[in-house]
Amino acid sequence: MNDSYKKLTYKSGHILVAGIVMMVLSWLLNAALDTIGLQEKSFIQQIFAPSFHDVWERLLTVFLIAVFIVYVNYITQGRDRLAKELHEAMLKALEEKTRAEGILSAIGDGVSIQDTDFRILYQNEVHKNLVGGDFTGHFCYEAYNCRDQVCPDCPMATCFRDKVVHKVQKPAAPTLNASYIEITASPLHDANGKLVAGIELLRDISDNKLAEEQLRNSEMRLRNLVESTSDWVWEVDENGVYTYASPRIRVLLGYEPDEVIGTTPFDFMPPDEARRVAALFSSISSRKEAICALENTNLHKDGRPVVLETSGVPVFDAHGTYRGYRGIDRDITERKQAENKIRNLNEKLVQRAAQLAITNKELEAFSSSVSHDLRAPLTRIYSAGQIIRDLCRTNLGEDGQLLVKTICDGCEQMEELIEALLSLARVASGDLHRFHCDISGIAGLVAAELQLSEPFRHVQFHIEEGLAADADERLVKVLMENLLGNAWKYTKKTPEAQIEFGVAREEGRTVYFVRDNGAGFAMENAHRLFKPFQRLHDSADFEGTGIGLATVQRIVDRHGGQVWCKGEAGRGATFYFTLNGR
Repeated sequence: MNDSYKKLTYKSGHILVAGIVMMVLSWLLNAALDTIGLQEKSFIQQIFAPSFHDVWERLLTVFLIAVFIVYVNYITQGRDRLAKELHEAMLKALEEKTRAEGILSAIGDGVSIQDTDFRILYQNEVHKNLVGGDFTGHFCYEAYNCRDQVCPDCPMATCFRDKVVHKVQKPAAPTLNASYIEITASPLHDANGKLVAGIELLRDISDNKLAEEQLRNSEMRLRNLVESTSDWVWEVDENGVYTYASPRIRVLLGYEPDEVIGTTPFDFMPPDEARRVAALFSSISSRKEAICALENTNLHKDGRPVVLETSGVPVFDAHGTYRGYRGIDRDITERKQAENKIRNLNEKLVQRAAQLAITNKELEAFSSSVSHDLRAPLTRIYSAGQIIRDLCRTNLGEDGQLLVKTICDGCEQMEELIEALLSLARVASGDLHRFHCDISGIAGLVAAELQLSEPFRHVQFHIEEGLAADADERLVKVLMENLLGNAWKYTKKTPEAQIEFGVAREEGRTVYFVRDNGAGFAMENAHRLFKPFQRLHDSADFEGTGIGLATVQRIVDRHGGQVWCKGEAGRGATFYFTLNGR
């Protein structure tokens, strides 16, 4: 701008110098003409000492030249001022144009300007990228691949007709670098309000449409999930009033969702329950805490009680303001009824346990009585029989000796029975002490004792090594004595007797077994084996008290296991048992 001023000052100086030069030249020219025409004075005299008439003429000429010079300088200054203003206006216009183009280029959407004939006057780079090239000077429908006519749903055409802004969203043409676009058309007027062009804003909304589609699918999945769940989903506002209820309310309480909106949860409860739950809800909501498994009794539309378990979380808006609760209600009526039944059963079990404790004490007293009160007279009877046999051996005769022998044998059997009953009582009472128990070792020890008791018998034992469990070692020994003793007894008539102790896996459980190839039994009688005094064989063939397997049953029960058997008459038997229920 300073350079412009210097140029203007320099031009004014030139005009002034030119004016002075013209005035001097006019004076010299007049002097030369007067010298040539009048020949009265010399040229020098005409220059420096002209006549009054010549001076007046020359001054008039100089004045006219000066006026002309001033006018020309005025005209020149006006022109330069206009040129300066025009230059500044052009600079400002260029600056505005650059700024506008920068803004249009920086806009993330495509921008184009079209005249009323739909010819593209301007495109920013985004618009060029979206439509696939520079279509400046072409018709807009060429850019959108509509051949030689305006698109049927063209928002610019509608904008030109009614002169208001129009917007349209539609799938993009195959030639565009987008799958879904949004076009906004705005009219452009001149200073007189005449429509001269239109501004088109082209936006790629492919990602938005994809996000909207995903959001719709997500909402649909969520709605389907909410409506298909067995729980009732609900929302309440900050005052505890329902604003949403899922269709599950029809099943739980018999109401339609619209019937619930605008009510409160306490409207469906008995009065006392409503007061209780309202106080709890007020306390929880005042602290903005989650509702965790709050049990409450509601009334079905038909009047029957329904127990619900309510859980929920507080809801806050984007500004952190509390807006209510969102949660679920689950019908636990059947569960509560089952819990009540279990509670009643537990109470009965406690009573039964107390009765069993009394019975066990009575059994202990009975065992003590058997041990002391019955053994004393039994011992006397046995002793008397022995004395009679020894003193009157020659006088008794065969019948008398048989009777004395019967008395003594009966006393011995009674002693065995008393000992078996005491053993059963000891198994059923006392504390259970579980430790790591070497079952294979115990089985080997019992097998050795059996062989020592009848060394003339040849029985082949197969005992698997390394079998162990957490169990009461004392009771396990009694268990193995009875099972292996049982197998030993029932194989005494088998020429090549075999007894096996091992383990197997059945349904994920460790199952121990004792197998023999002895007398066996018929499976239809298997249910009698574990009951006291139930014998499947004649005592004349196989001695015993009928208490051994009942004792096995008690021991296994105390360890939380199971015992069962399989057999076939004349082909042996297998007894299975588990410990610890696994």
